[in-house]
Amino acid sequence: MTDRPILKSHRRPEVETSIISVGNVRFGDGSYPVIAGPTAVESEEQIVATAVSLAESGASMLRSGTFRAEHSPYTFKGMGREGLWLLEKAGHAAGLPTVTEVIEPGHVELVADHADMLEIGPDNMQNFVLLRDAGKTNRPVLLHRGASATVDEWLMAAEYILAEGNDNVVLCERGSRGFDPRTSDTIDISVVPVVQRLSHLPVVIDPAPATGGADLLAPLALAGRSVGADGLVIASHLNPGASLAGNGSQLDLGEFAKLMDQLGIPSLRDEIDRVDRQLIKLIARRLHSSVEIAKIKASKGLDMRSPDREAELIEEAVHDGEAFGVGREYIEALMTIVLDHSRAAQQRAVDSR
Repeated sequence: MTDRPILKSHRRPEVETSIISVGNVRFGDGSYPVIAGPTAVESEEQIVATAVSLAESGASMLRSGTFRAEHSPYTFKGMGREGLWLLEKAGHAAGLPTVTEVIEPGHVELVADHADMLEIGPDNMQNFVLLRDAGKTNRPVLLHRGASATVDEWLMAAEYILAEGNDNVVLCERGSRGFDPRTSDTIDISVVPVVQRLSHLPVVIDPAPATGGADLLAPLALAGRSVGADGLVIASHLNPGASLAGNGSQLDLGEFAKLMDQLGIPSLRDEIDRVDRQLIKLIARRLHSSVEIAKIKASKGLDMRSPDREAELIEEAVHDGEAFGVGREYIEALMTIVLDHSRAAQQRAVDSR
């Protein structure tokens, strides 16, 4: 009898929620990134204008379909390679990392070359060849739960990506098939804490497939945040009524901005801006004080540098940082930069005397 393998997606005592980075966006660190964009790229004007507006409203990432697999062979299949290039261009224009769905193994390398994150849709959740190929890239992967999949099946699908050495997986709950015609699928809000108890992988929600109209998106988005989701996927379009793809659950740009206000995203970003300005002022004060100390040392013939004192400062900062939930590596890197620049400024001040 062989031992069962330890699943990499499962939570272990020594592993808290993994922080998955996509550019400057972090999933699993307690923030609430919002991935937004139209269901499909339809033109350069449409995707660039939408991306810029979404960024101004506080979106964290740009998402849109390029290669698409619809249930009907007669519906819009996306712009393919051209759509992928336009999505990349729009991301650069708006300053947003991009994510788009990859629907077959032959597209994986192409999409990975142009998008910051790969998306595996619900219909491909158990496409094991596709999962393995996505796992072989260095790109983070957004893995949707299949419409009829159990949590265990969803996590096992993630294992196929993790087993290839790609630990950057974000799970997405996007609704399970139900029976009520007023909602195309039924989003399972309870699955967020369930998955977070079982797995260290971040989990976000996509309420669009679960609703019967755009007016229901905001309540479900707010509900997802209230149960502790690690982010949100939301569809938004310049003119939802004229879109070539989507199930009627795309917000227009005004509705998206209103939702962001309800989520408090702009106010949180304003708070970050205020903190950043305070940091700059404090760094300037510290730099000024360090230069004054250097002048005093120079006048008394004392050594400019005290390695023991610097080590003590770093350890004190690490201790304070850990008390506030900031890791040693972050604090050490920050303090090293501060001390390096302080020494350089001190030397310039002494040399100019």
